[in-house]
Amino acid sequence: MTHYYAIRPEEFSLHSPFKFNLLKTHDDLCQLFARELVDLIKKNTTKGEMTKVILPVGPLDYRAFAELCNQERVSCESLVVFSMDEYANADGSAVSVDHPLSFRAFYQRNLLDLLESDLKLPPEQLILPDPENLDLVRQKMDQYGPIDICYGGFGINGHFAFNSPPLEETDVETFKNTSIRIVQPREGDIVQMAIGGTAGNLEIIPPKAATLGMKELLSAKQMHLTFMRSWHAGVLRRGLFGPVTASFPGSLVQLHPNVTVSVTEIAAQVPPFSILQSPGK
Repeated sequence: MTHYYAIRPEEFSLHSPFKFNLLKTHDDLCQLFARELVDLIKKNTTKGEMTKVILPVGPLDYRAFAELCNQERVSCESLVVFSMDEYANADGSAVSVDHPLSFRAFYQRNLLDLLESDLKLPPEQLILPDPENLDLVRQKMDQYGPIDICYGGFGINGHFAFNSPPLEETDVETFKNTSIRIVQPREGDIVQMAIGGTAGNLEIIPPKAATLGMKELLSAKQMHLTFMRSWHAGVLRRGLFGPVTASFPGSLVQLHPNVTVSVTEIAAQVPPFSILQSPGK
């Protein structure tokens, strides 16, 4: 039996029921995302329905989506965006939109401001977890109905949104039902963020975050996972082909019935030394 770290990209579909898209570059991945979401909005609009999505901050460049909306004159009036998470201060209050790592400001700069005026996403339809009102997202999800699709990827320790491996042993069913809450990012999360987003500036990263739980993420009718970094080569294999366990939160996606996975060339490569591993190690 092949160890999951040694699975070659052309063998992904042999080890999982998921649909896999193997892409060359990150730009290709963002174009695929843009096309998929624009087509979903068009389809739902013709049926008189709203499009509800969960989006992450970081892995996807939303400029491709905004550009496609502008080119094809697709209005985002019927789009509802739930952000996976948002940073919080030590006292549990929301970070200011002036904070350089504010997720709300990120969406404003990289999505809302790029849409032409008559195609804009209504500001009230961009919904982020509010650490001062955690029930707000639950209320909005109840109001708008089931989520059409959740986009996202896994962190180096398997975190999904800010659902990091629990400090104490937790069974899968309990972790699967975690809901919206305030969390303190783990050391590994902070280091990853500092390397990938702040050029090593640890001090600027807020100490807490409000996050959707696994319950909300897995409630989406469809999941679309994206992997585009070199270290994703190991992470995606551990999460998609390894054991399902709360100690690697992303692995719980294996319990979802409708998952698409898009992987760039660099993320699809077999991790070094995988050939030295044997099943069970």
